[in-house]
Amino acid sequence: IADGDKALGYNCYYLPEVLLNLPGSFSSRLRAPNCTSPDVATYYMTNRNCPYVRSILERAIEGGYNYLNALFGVEACSTMERMEEHFELLHPVENHPFVTHIIDAPIKGDSTNLDYYKVELKEILNCLKDLGIDTSEAAMKKAIEDHNEISAIMQEISDMRKADNPVITGYEFHVIQLVSQVCPHKYIKPYLQETLEELRKRAPEK
Repeated sequence: IADGDKALGYNCYYLPEVLLNLPGSFSSRLRAPNCTSPDVATYYMTNRNCPYVRSILERAIEGGYNYLNALFGVEACSTMERMEEHFELLHPVENHPFVTHIIDAPIKGDSTNLDYYKVELKEILNCLKDLGIDTSEAAMKKAIEDHNEISAIMQEISDMRKADNPVITGYEFHVIQLVSQVCPHKYIKPYLQETLEELRKRAPEK
């Protein structure tokens, strides 16, 4: 943010993360670590909703997401959508500009759903344009290239876990996976590459 980038929050992998990592922006998958009692959020959403969405709303009300410029959501599960709608209703994020936008995820893989999904993605791009983010074809190709590089790194690290005696523990992998989702890609990619090189040379424990 200090570098002038826009922070774009999201919750669900149905949202195309790559579009949130265009030049001048970075994606931030929302979490609420150490949230143990989402009492205020429960007042708005009831305790019948899953604790994840209530914890996210609780953290927002606490001011934990005031760094965000936008929240992009997906109509996946209904509780997730309700939580995202509360970002519009309660205005918990004290930042300007702040945008909340929810898209539909396609349910079937036919041409009708594809055409509809294209329209939904263009709406995301329109929101990004309004935030002053470069949505040109060149910018999108660069974001896709970076995303594919990180995905390839993560896939190779993940495959290392399939060995009879892996060089990486499940805990280590999940920490790296978490980092790849919550940290700006342009800062974390060099460290992921460095980690991959170290793992290629690491000897497994007996």
